[in-house]
Amino acid sequence: MVSVNFLNTDHERLARRKTVIFASLFTLIVGGVTFAGAAASYRSVQHGTSVFAEFVRLPGIRDAHKLVFGAELPALAGTTITGEDKNPDILTVLLLGIGGAGHDGANLTDTIMIASINTKDKRVNMLSIPRDMAFPNGRGGYEKINAVHAWEEKDHPGEGAVRTAKIFSEFFGVSIDHVVRVDFNGFAKMVDAIGGITVNVERSFSDTTNPTKDDKWQTITFKKGEQQMDGDTALKYARSRHGNNGEGSDFARAKRQQIVMVAIREKLLSLNTLADPTKLAKLYQVIANHLQSDMSPWEAFNLAPIATDIQKDKIQQHVLTDAPDGELVPANINGSFLLFPKGGDWTRIKTLAQNPFNEDVTSTVAELPKVEVKNGTFRTGMAFQVANRLGLEGFSAESIGNASSRQYEKTVIFDLTNGSKVQELVKLKQLLNANVSLTAAVTSSQNPSIRSVYAEANTTEAIASTDTDFLVILGESSYPLVQPTQNTTYVSTSTSP
Repeated sequence: MVSVNFLNTDHERLARRKTVIFASLFTLIVGGVTFAGAAASYRSVQHGTSVFAEFVRLPGIRDAHKLVFGAELPALAGTTITGEDKNPDILTVLLLGIGGAGHDGANLTDTIMIASINTKDKRVNMLSIPRDMAFPNGRGGYEKINAVHAWEEKDHPGEGAVRTAKIFSEFFGVSIDHVVRVDFNGFAKMVDAIGGITVNVERSFSDTTNPTKDDKWQTITFKKGEQQMDGDTALKYARSRHGNNGEGSDFARAKRQQIVMVAIREKLLSLNTLADPTKLAKLYQVIANHLQSDMSPWEAFNLAPIATDIQKDKIQQHVLTDAPDGELVPANINGSFLLFPKGGDWTRIKTLAQNPFNEDVTSTVAELPKVEVKNGTFRTGMAFQVANRLGLEGFSAESIGNASSRQYEKTVIFDLTNGSKVQELVKLKQLLNANVSLTAAVTSSQNPSIRSVYAEANTTEAIASTDTDFLVILGESSYPLVQPTQNTTYVSTSTSP
């Protein structure tokens, strides 16, 4: 495999030379693409293949590659970055997006996406990994997964993308064939180079805290429906993470990034783009200056026949989230916001990456027992910290707050399942060092959806949700669970309930 690292200073001269050569070739060869495209179209009809499959087989195209690189156009199948390929029919590409020069945390990955391409069935699965997901740091602790590339690029300049691919491959258990990294400026220029993109905005939203280039804030607004976007607009749409109307999370942003990626693919592989030598020359200049990959441009071009054969409805999109049916749960670890797998088990997340086209794997995650946590002590932040811990232990903390009484010595659990989840109750009791109350929940005669229990000190505790399994009122007996010690990693600086 030919490897060209376009951000490595050792390759700058080579990149500039190739840009000039490609621009000239585009004028001489691709400039006559109308004729070539017509020939390829005719051959595709005759052979029952795609236009692009025939295009790369044209003698002039293959001769051009040999002229520039002194070698034949490489075969589609090649050596993976990570060694042995576990499934030759699946091509896996790691996509990384970074801020780049001029941005704070220039090498932190705002976008992490594992794109799996089934070359046999012509399907694609895009798995977005949130930047705040916890990642073992090798020292017994965790850090945000978006820091992995930053550390690798710092220690090995110009090799951050490939090294990150190897690390992720080992962690997720996935053979990664290629990696592509692009910075913000490169992303915007790429969209502009191909003449903009058409994006179907799923819902209207505004973001009043979108960052500007001079470290200030601006308000951006997008309306539902098809929008024509230039590079700057597409970047704002893909980066926004504080919007209203359900668009104010990293998960919503990840989904938008997938939508934009599909839109770029549609425009990039259109004949209007590939038949325009000016667009192609501009695009290559952007690649040379802003993109890092183990692929040569001709290797990428050789993927076009597969890319164009994949229909839009064959592109699956999945985002790891902390939703009730998602795979992650938030936790505050030593003052840092991190996302851990529910129950502390990475198996499901790794399985999603390893089996992208298995419908049984990609189905909704099993429902976790729902817990409401109330602070029955005067220790600030108790409920928040315990809720974090419960999330790591396989429970879903649906609500937190303060109890009517703050003088509980012993933590109390109210079982609202009528004994249907005994194993979960036992685990919760042991974890919290708690008593189990035999008091049954009382349903309001005026509103059956409102339930409450009689608690200590003649108080009544309302239950927030109708499907809550366990109500936990924290007492001093649970202090060791969150009390800062030398050995605990569950420490929070939060002042929440």
